[in-house]
Amino acid sequence: MSGMTTHSSDEFDGLMVNTVVVTQDLLNDLILQINLIEMASQEKEYFLNRQISELTTDISRFVEVTTLLSRLILNRKKVSIPEIKNSHIHLLSVMKGITQARQKMDRVVLEDLIKYELKDNLTQWKIDFIPQTKRLLNT
Repeated sequence: MSGMTTHSSDEFDGLMVNTVVVTQDLLNDLILQINLIEMASQEKEYFLNRQISELTTDISRFVEVTTLLSRLILNRKKVSIPEIKNSHIHLLSVMKGITQARQKMDRVVLEDLIKYELKDNLTQWKIDFIPQTKRLLNT
């Protein structure tokens, strides 16, 4: 019976590691989308709106995946990363601001939120939270 438990544990650890890799890929895609939005000119309003819609959907997925991942780490490794919850709250707040700026057609606020707030938040994930998650999974 203990052999089955070890096998199951190894599979679970492998699943968690693969989830981190997928999360990191998604994060890279999100940052690329932000870079494309930053390069969009006013004449390409349609392109900008489409990119922002896709970005919003992908950010929601990113929050869902990283929430699940942090819950798995808490359940499996008994380690909580409170900064992740705070980052999620900030990320969702930024997304709300982006939605409001789009509704008001306030391009300056929209660009600032994307360029500074959103990009900074995702960069924090890339340089801090994802590596921290990988370290936890490897212990």
